[in-house]
Amino acid sequence: MTDARTTLAHRDPLLAELDAMAAEMDRAFGRRPANGGARGWLPPVDVWETEDEVVIELDVPGCAAEQLSAEIVNGQLVVTGERQATDGAVRRYRSERWQGRFVRSFTVPAGTDPEAIDASYTDGVLALRLKKPDTVRPRRIEIGRPETVTAAS
Repeated sequence: MTDARTTLAHRDPLLAELDAMAAEMDRAFGRRPANGGARGWLPPVDVWETEDEVVIELDVPGCAAEQLSAEIVNGQLVVTGERQATDGAVRRYRSERWQGRFVRSFTVPAGTDPEAIDASYTDGVLALRLKKPDTVRPRRIEIGRPETVTAAS
């Protein structure tokens, strides 16, 4: 099924050019079409580490906590979610906010315990805290100096 805008773009070269520019901007800002023609997106993410954990924060405002999921699969932390379009709209005049599903994946250190992952969702930010396995935690090694031997006189 084609919508009226797509039909107009095929008939009007200027609209086709504008649609192409919009698609290019979507790619530049990390938005991409999702399956079924719905708009999908890649939420922005920050990843950093402390001495004891790796922290991953994703900006996913408008998602209900029940629509977010995180699991470890084959050494990858896979985060999925969905934001639904507003129900009840009879006619849309503008639709700029992202909607649809997303999937992000991150490599986790070998030996990461899935039970030791803490997840919280506050003010539209999903925070995942992965406790580092002892094998990947930095361990400071003391470097000693040899004791000097004094000559007996």
